[in-house]
Amino acid sequence: MSGPCLPLSLDWEDWFQLCCPPFDDPSALDHFEDRLERATDLALEICTEAGALGTWFCLADQAKRHPALLRRIVSNGHRVGLHGLTHQRAFIQDRMAFRQSLVSGKAIIEDLSGAPVLGFRAPEWSLRDNAMEYWQELPALGFTFDSSRAPLKILGDPSWSRRPHRLANRLWELPPPVLGLGPVTVPLWGWAMRVLPTFLLSAELKSLQAEDAGTPLVLHPWELDEGQPLLPQASLGHRFAHRAGLRAYGSRLRKLWSGLRLVSLESWIETKESSEAAESALVLWEAHS
Repeated sequence: MSGPCLPLSLDWEDWFQLCCPPFDDPSALDHFEDRLERATDLALEICTEAGALGTWFCLADQAKRHPALLRRIVSNGHRVGLHGLTHQRAFIQDRMAFRQSLVSGKAIIEDLSGAPVLGFRAPEWSLRDNAMEYWQELPALGFTFDSSRAPLKILGDPSWSRRPHRLANRLWELPPPVLGLGPVTVPLWGWAMRVLPTFLLSAELKSLQAEDAGTPLVLHPWELDEGQPLLPQASLGHRFAHRAGLRAYGSRLRKLWSGLRLVSLESWIETKESSEAAESALVLWEAHS
């Protein structure tokens, strides 16, 4: 099946793994209820129902705890990328430590999943601030694309491109979708997908697909787990972003995904590059004919 599509990404982390203390400490995995298996089951189910395949950006700490679950994701036809060794922001590490985390994390995910890791997404879109140039480490380590730079205030920079583009060394950057302009721009994922009017969201998703925009949809499997506990010790902003619209989000998402063709980020890139190669070959042929 061919034609316009939308890339789909899933950030494989548990319900409590925020990018702030105490949730981003490695010991948090032993202090909070492990609900990742249930969330993964729910996400795999909704993908199967929609005929959707995606790229799951995986945390190495969770892969080591749930290797069979990771392999089940791959056996369902999905692709896997790296989300980090742990769920700590990239900019709290120096560049050398960040590079080593890429090396170690990639090796862990590939070893436990038996699948290649070509893509990276930093927790909380954190290739920003002092980590703005950290993406330069990716190509030499075998990564072909990144999805860590959000064109959004606080999480990134509104001036960044909203569409896929290439950085140095032909590294693809696939930014997540946003909605609106200027100060009223909101993420087209997370809380906004859960609370904004469905007619508005549906129209925007269909428009992005028709354009073949290539901006990957974002789902956290824990968003489908309505039975998760309340976050302790979290700020008001974190509580809102985490809890708003969780009730019946699965049903809402099924409606929003209806009629969409959702593919992995790798698949979208492969199609794009094949099209570019065909166009280049045609130009060369015409030039010599």
